Amino acid sequence: MEHSRRRRLRWLVAGALAVAVVAVLAIVLLDSGSGEHHGSDTGVPAGDTTASVTRRTLSESSTVDGTLGYGTTLELYDRVAGTFTWLPSVGAVIGRGGTLWRIDDLPVVLMYGSVPAYRTLKQGVSDGPDVTELNENLIDLGFDPYGVITDDEAFGEATAAAVERWQKADGLPESGEVELGRVVFAPDARRVTAVKVTLGQDPPGATTPDATTPAADQPSAGKSPAKKPGRKSPGKDKGKPAKGKPAQEAPAKAKPGKDEAGKDDPGKESPSGEAGAGEVVLTTTSTQQIVQLKVKPEQQQLARLGETVTVQLPGGGEAPGRVTEVGTVASESSGAGDEGKGSPGGESGESTIPVTIALEHHVAHLDEAPVSVELVKGVRRNVLTVPATALIATAGGGYAVEAFTSSPKGEQDRRVTVPVTPGMFAGGYVQVEGAGVREGMTVIESQ
Repeated sequence: MEHSRRRRLRWLVAGALAVAVVAVLAIVLLDSGSGEHHGSDTGVPAGDTTASVTRRTLSESSTVDGTLGYGTTLELYDRVAGTFTWLPSVGAVIGRGGTLWRIDDLPVVLMYGSVPAYRTLKQGVSDGPDVTELNENLIDLGFDPYGVITDDEAFGEATAAAVERWQKADGLPESGEVELGRVVFAPDARRVTAVKVTLGQDPPGATTPDATTPAADQPSAGKSPAKKPGRKSPGKDKGKPAKGKPAQEAPAKAKPGKDEAGKDDPGKESPSGEAGAGEVVLTTTSTQQIVQLKVKPEQQQLARLGETVTVQLPGGGEAPGRVTEVGTVASESSGAGDEGKGSPGGESGESTIPVTIALEHHVAHLDEAPVSVELVKGVRRNVLTVPATALIATAGGGYAVEAFTSSPKGEQDRRVTVPVTPGMFAGGYVQVEGAGVREGMTVIESQ
């Protein structure tokens, strides 16, 4: 019994000693580890951090302010005498075959083309680009269902038949002829920005009748007013032309203007013998949304024709665009004057070059809005980089990074200065090249 008690006591003492030894060993190991950590200190200055040399793609860009709007402003002119009975609203978009306005409740129709209408088109007219445009539009609008228009430049029976189908569809007299002014040619669909006439307005080019002359005596729409002796009051109007009769040397009352893309003057006879009556009815733009920039001459090389760019929209959105036009002649910005037109301009007297960017998709509810565009200066792909704060200047005028090299025997890392040649700076990083630089190297980043 006594022997068994002594045996248990020895085991308890041994167990206690074992626990004490383990505790002492743990303390020694912890102290030893802590000592190793301090002994292998990397030598990073207090407050600084480390970073790694990594491969990445750098893109350097410059931000330029611009204005969002629409391209290709074009004024559309009326050449048909009569009374305006319908007009589009501002903001309306009118495409091929659409009604631009109505005269005496008959439509004036938009068709696509670059050559303005300058004569009545009918069988017997000479071939020309205006006939070609008409034929192409009739085909595209579906009025040549049997494909019998084979000669685009000629106005033959097939064209006359197609014209009659178009006239029937639009509620026009089916004459097979297209009177001057019934069709307005423009390069593309038009977006209305201003309406220059009012409903019920007098025919363009017509002479305003004397207020005392009965309406029944006035010429009908489209006819020249008959010459009548002017009324004279005793002691008045001596030596002056009578009312209702234009002075011999005075120009016609119609507003001077051009047709939709030409330079015909009001009253000037067209090749068909018809009098042109140019009246600006609508101011329009194309439906293509664009950004207008004015860059400094030293930034011109950043805007490369056909280059894809990112447009920063109000509210933080983005839209892709493409450079479609880069000016070649610098002009002086008038500062506040440019801003009044909605165009970004530099300080007064600063030379700028216009740049046009077409958006790749429509951005709703934004017009004349200020935007900014990132013009890319250059791209470096898969290059070695370090944070820009890791770059230091050397006494000889060069650059270097402070890095650590690992000892092959596991000894303490050495802190070394590695000469580098910096390249592109972008996004807080800098491209570095040098014999001692390798991917994954640890460098000191100063704060």
